[in-house]
Amino acid sequence: MNGDIPFVVVALKTVTLAFGGFITYTAATAAKKTGWSGLAYLAVGFGTVTFGSLLAGVADQLLLLPTGSALIVENALTTVGFAIIGYSLYVTQRGPSSRA
Repeated sequence: MNGDIPFVVVALKTVTLAFGGFITYTAATAAKKTGWSGLAYLAVGFGTVTFGSLLAGVADQLLLLPTGSALIVENALTTVGFAIIGYSLYVTQRGPSSRA
């Protein structure tokens, strides 16, 4: 384990993963219930951001990659995730199972 990371950072990453997973699950469930494609993209976007945070932590703490490399991975996936979240705001079409 990388001893350079303070415990508070690990704790905050854990909380981030919990909230990110909750938001992803909630958005995916809402997309399924309503048929709104924008909510599906929202779930994918938050899932990507959350996965990036998880992957960076694993790369840094378990795979012992340099912290800078782990941060690049995390920031790249955060950027992609936010782009998908931004796109989700423009996609508001309902699917065939939607109710009026």
